[in-house]
Amino acid sequence: MRMAVTDPSVHYRDIVNSLTAAVLVLDSKLTVQFANLSFYQLFGGTEAETLGYSIFDINEAVWCEPQLRSLLESVVPHDVDVRGYKLEQTFPVIGARVLNISARRVSREGAVTEQVLVKMEDVTNAVLASRAAAESVEKTHAMMTEVHHRVKNNIASILSMLRIEGRQLEDDAGKEVLQRIALRVESMGSLYELLAINDNTGIVRLRPYFERVCHAIEHMASAENMGWSIEVRGDDLPVSIDDAIALGAVVNELVANAAKYAFNGRQDIGSIRVHMLDRGDEIHITVTDNGIGFDKDQVDPKSTGLGMRLVDMYLGALEGEIERESGPMGTSCFIRVPNRTRSTEFASSGTITAPRASRRTAVVAPDRRMNGRADHRAGATAAE
Repeated sequence: MRMAVTDPSVHYRDIVNSLTAAVLVLDSKLTVQFANLSFYQLFGGTEAETLGYSIFDINEAVWCEPQLRSLLESVVPHDVDVRGYKLEQTFPVIGARVLNISARRVSREGAVTEQVLVKMEDVTNAVLASRAAAESVEKTHAMMTEVHHRVKNNIASILSMLRIEGRQLEDDAGKEVLQRIALRVESMGSLYELLAINDNTGIVRLRPYFERVCHAIEHMASAENMGWSIEVRGDDLPVSIDDAIALGAVVNELVANAAKYAFNGRQDIGSIRVHMLDRGDEIHITVTDNGIGFDKDQVDPKSTGLGMRLVDMYLGALEGEIERESGPMGTSCFIRVPNRTRSTEFASSGTITAPRASRRTAVVAPDRRMNGRADHRAGATAAE
């Protein structure tokens, strides 16, 4: 257009005719004053059939769509700009198409005119590709929801069998073993129950998951519960499914240990707390109780130690650490794990982070103090 102004041999009509997008110039009554070559090539018709007619009457009145008409009629009197309006229509020459339509008042030498410039771009292929991708995602979500439902139902069947077997056992030790196994299975079942009712993003929110895990422990121990309660609070951290399974297993073992051992011989009301904290590149989880504490040298003779071995195994897979502290005021387990979900987000956004050093599961002796961390780790769980 600058060339048309500075070079008299170049006419603006020639420039507009060279555009691949279809262009119309309308007057204030929306009568067609000019149509470029691309318009005729795309929609058919001739100048005799187009110029001097209302836009709503040309091309077999295909442009007379109520919402588009309302928008175009507002351009001049209300100085409205139409941007990115999608018109899906069957056109006389090209058939079914999706057009991206823009319209605005024509300006000349800094002043607006009574003319309207309308541009029409064929975006059919892009829209169809987007719809196909959306349908594919929807089908995948439906399939994953069905998978999660089936896994959840299978886990529920396993739990039912474990409980039936447990009720038939007369040996208390055997019943306890089956009860602990059932809790471990149910912690995974809670995860798949959440996945079955939420969007299949592959991400799990820790707080509702831990709440379900702890509720299962409360329900399982309801006959033996002498007044203790479990509280879950803190940041609602998103983690991957794999990390959620591992962290759920760790919290399940620690809370179950506290429920079983921390309040033996206590008559007052006890509490177990699970607290999550988002530390950016790390997740901090604290499991505390206000029970009687434990002595690592005084191990329950009925215990196999499997629970704490599972804790160490899962934390090792997560490259995490656990520190335990216990005394007459209770027991505290402080867990640190890398926030691998956050690291993945940084990587996908192009942010470069320094590589983390390899971690090993570390256990601090009960008589060692935590160097000032007692403010967020009071109380705790007894070791199995």
